[in-house]
Amino acid sequence: MQSHLRPGPHGFVLWRDAVATGRVEALRGSLRKGQLIRIRPGVYRPVKPGDQPPFGAQRHAELVRAAAVTLQRPVFTAHSAAALLGLPLISGWPTSVYLDSSTRRGGCRPGVVQVGRLGDDTPTLTDGVRTTSIEVTLIQLARLTTLRDALAATDAALRSPRHPGQRPALTTMERLGAAHERLRPYRGCRRMDAVLERATDQSDSPLETDSRLLFEHHGYAQPVLQHPIDLPEVGITARLDFYWPEVDAAAEADGRGKYRRATVEESADSVIAEKDRENAIRRRVRAFDRWDWADRRAVGPVLVRLDAMRIPRVRPVSVL
Repeated sequence: MQSHLRPGPHGFVLWRDAVATGRVEALRGSLRKGQLIRIRPGVYRPVKPGDQPPFGAQRHAELVRAAAVTLQRPVFTAHSAAALLGLPLISGWPTSVYLDSSTRRGGCRPGVVQVGRLGDDTPTLTDGVRTTSIEVTLIQLARLTTLRDALAATDAALRSPRHPGQRPALTTMERLGAAHERLRPYRGCRRMDAVLERATDQSDSPLETDSRLLFEHHGYAQPVLQHPIDLPEVGITARLDFYWPEVDAAAEADGRGKYRRATVEESADSVIAEKDRENAIRRRVRAFDRWDWADRRAVGPVLVRLDAMRIPRVRPVSVL
């Protein structure tokens, strides 16, 4: 890319700047050469050889930052604020950005969803971009998306750090519940009721959250989360994702993905240490198993594991 096309806010090159400086042809030339890529109308990102395009939450967060430099004092909410905060969604990310409306009425236009405002809220800065507060962000997300997505994001926002360097919790159940009560009654408030009934600060991943919904849907007893178990032979205290004390059975929701990543990015010693940890766990509980995202999406493999471990079904299959 030619040097006179200098990136501006968030590293973007803007059409309006090219027009103002008489560099439109230079911008078009950089697009033809693949030196720029269009993010949204009027906003382009410089591309260097070997750059990997962002995807998922990173792709949506980039779209939000691009919108932030072209829209008039936007305040982002729901999916868009969640992406900036690094919160997960299970069902994927939209191609439109979500804005907090100036009124209680929402609306849509190409590339933008305006979400009706819920009472008074003080915007906050997230990565230099204005968003609704974390509590209102989660409430709006619950109103607009599935229970799976809203609960995954809420659990992640509530998650307590368990290791040095981990991010502190973004909110608490008390603050989230207080915001919910202050704003109600509002359209969709029962969706947030459902999230708050299930939310926890003890879930370490979206897969763990989604697995709990699977247990509930198929009528299995809910487990104890992050159950500590001493493993002196390997010198650690493990925290089991799920433990059912009534049948002395445990499970972890990560499965083979952990080993696949380790064989590429980590040393063989790390793989051996993880296997030693698992063997030590198996010596201390009656039954133990694990699953990954592929198993969860297929459903059947997880149900087979739960039944083999004799996890009790305490209620009929339900509709979530």
